[in-house]
Amino acid sequence: MAPFLLLKCSKTCGRGVRRRDVLCKNSAAEMLPESLCSGSPKPETQEGCVLGRCPKNTRLQWISTSWSECSVTCGLGVRKRELKCSEKTLQGKLITFPERRCRNLKKPNLELEETCNQRACPVYSMAAGWYSSQWQQCTVTCGGGVQTRSVQCMQQGRPSSSCLLHQKPPVLRACNTNFCPAPEKRDDPSCLDFFSWCHLVPQHGVCNHKFYGKQCCRSCTRKS
Repeated sequence: MAPFLLLKCSKTCGRGVRRRDVLCKNSAAEMLPESLCSGSPKPETQEGCVLGRCPKNTRLQWISTSWSECSVTCGLGVRKRELKCSEKTLQGKLITFPERRCRNLKKPNLELEETCNQRACPVYSMAAGWYSSQWQQCTVTCGGGVQTRSVQCMQQGRPSSSCLLHQKPPVLRACNTNFCPAPEKRDDPSCLDFFSWCHLVPQHGVCNHKFYGKQCCRSCTRKS
């Protein structure tokens, strides 16, 4: 295993790293697969290097950024800014560094957050709308009735005339539309059977016939 020459240190001052390539070769300096050199430990490919202490950078300083925009577009909000470790070049350009570069410099005692009062927010009034009560009880229990309810146009809890009429909910609806059962005629003295065979009429389902229904009235109205 033959090492190449070490490269230069990665830094011109302070602590850095220098690296080298390590290749497997024979005595004739011919390249070989690394597996053939596995019998001996592989040399390190890099090492640390220190090239003296870096001179103090007198141009480093804490510089505050511009205030951010207000957090709201109306009313009371907050705006922020940051302190950054920066260097001002001879050309006047600012270069930003990680904060650790300015760890020996005292941070300025600046407020990094403050309130900002924007223009007054517009007042939006609540739109008018139709409000309905519960449906009342149906007027009948069978045969088709009506239910009613009250519907009012309201705005901010007060009656209004600003609602659109074509959006007004219905105030009436049909209810209990089922047919009512036919009343029994037990107490009708004229509801009689005029034939001895009348008990057979309901059995054959002909009570709806005009003749049989009338002549055998009692048998046709008697509960089975």
